[in-house]
Amino acid sequence: MLFLPKFTKTSPKTDICPFYLPMPLLSTQTLSAETLLGLWHIKESVAELEEALLYLRPNHALPDFKAESRRREWLAVRVLAYSLLDQLSADKTIITREETGQPVCVAGGFQVSLTHSGPWVAALVSGTYQVGIDIETRGTKVPRLVAKFLSEEELTASQTDPVKMHLYWSAKETLYKAYSRKKLLFKENLLLENVNVQPTGQFKGTVQTHNFRHTYDVHYIVDPEYVLTYVLAPLEAEL
Repeated sequence: MLFLPKFTKTSPKTDICPFYLPMPLLSTQTLSAETLLGLWHIKESVAELEEALLYLRPNHALPDFKAESRRREWLAVRVLAYSLLDQLSADKTIITREETGQPVCVAGGFQVSLTHSGPWVAALVSGTYQVGIDIETRGTKVPRLVAKFLSEEELTASQTDPVKMHLYWSAKETLYKAYSRKKLLFKENLLLENVNVQPTGQFKGTVQTHNFRHTYDVHYIVDPEYVLTYVLAPLEAEL
């Protein structure tokens, strides 16, 4: 099944923090009965985001980052994720991190994936799928690094197309998060089929190791400012 988000402004709810819901760039998309995707363009201050986070989770630990930009991203993506989880009645579960670095809900059985790039943050939460999501702000960084993460075939397919380079990088980050079990070599363990890039669509991406191989549908959105990819995988997949 093809899931293509058409983001809409979140409608205020009296049981959710009134502080951030009226903000025009907080948007959500329902992908299934228990799966929500959220996108947010950050314009709020660190103080405003801390207020929102502590409204949603009063006992939540706050980050201690030297860079204010990193602190804002960390706060915003969690405010977004908790607003989505609360819409799914996730019983105020807290997001922590596994040893692999992947975010995980302490209780409730919900899967969560978080991403941020510059002023953009996105979150994908689900009670029925293993999830992965990534957003990449379009710029000059990714084209400079492609030789480090693309196979020869992928490099040939994208070398004249910066948008495809961003899409491939984002897709590999998403597959890495969906797999979520051990370190992977982006060139060798994450393989992508060639894609004729459109504003929205999907293509195949494969995770393969010495004892595992699975092909996923990678859904994507290409925006003038960013590229976003995500994966919804069966929870019963043997990883």
